[in-house]
Amino acid sequence: MANPNINQIGRFQQLIVKNPIAFVAAVFFLMFWTTYFINMSKSSDAEQYWKELYEKERAEKDKLKDELLMKAGFIQQETIKQADSTLREQTQEQAKQILNQAK
Repeated sequence: MANPNINQIGRFQQLIVKNPIAFVAAVFFLMFWTTYFINMSKSSDAEQYWKELYEKERAEKDKLKDELLMKAGFIQQETIKQADSTLREQTQEQAKQILNQAK
């Protein structure tokens, strides 16, 4: 490849002729970051869609499970245990906060 006469080309082209690898690297990184940011916005939209779909499917599954447990007669006992454990955990947290404030 013959070297062109540097006096006949502009400043930007002079930089490209002197450092062709740097120019290729700069173009590559520019294209990479542009693609990266475009895909990030698409990814966040897709993430929101799949999260909503997952929550919908999970709610349907929980509803079906609850119906089956009710039919079998297990849900009443499980509901009481869950309410008891929830109440116990909440009162423990409140008691810890009150004790920490008292110190």
